[in-house]
Amino acid sequence: MPTVYAIEFRSSGQAYVGCTRGKIGKRMREHRCLLKAGKHTSKLFQESHDRLGPAEMIMKPLETFDDDSVIARRERELSWLRHYAHQGLLLNDSMTSFAPPVGAPALAAKARVRNGYRQSAESNLKRRLAQLGRPKKRKTG
Repeated sequence: MPTVYAIEFRSSGQAYVGCTRGKIGKRMREHRCLLKAGKHTSKLFQESHDRLGPAEMIMKPLETFDDDSVIARRERELSWLRHYAHQGLLLNDSMTSFAPPVGAPALAAKARVRNGYRQSAESNLKRRLAQLGRPKKRKTG
């Protein structure tokens, strides 16, 4: 079930709003890891974390709903983004968390060609199977 959540700073009331289909505890650990490394995609959230510290953060589930469509998730998240923005407490850099980063299509096209050659469908399949955790078929004999 999708959950819209806010990561708030206790002292300032400012919040980063997000949405996840998984467990919110795992999502919080992912945010903490990015913040600790200084690599969070939201610069405002990163700056607040660096200034106030991780002890000030608290994750709040704002809304859980049954409709798993992207449109429904986006609509509910946008509603909460507007709620915090209206109060002047939003730490998200933009209102488009579901959108790919700027320049993503160009980076993806560049990644498909490595060392001057395009990877074959067979090598892509092998990589996909390895990432799924399935053993590769080995030639015997």
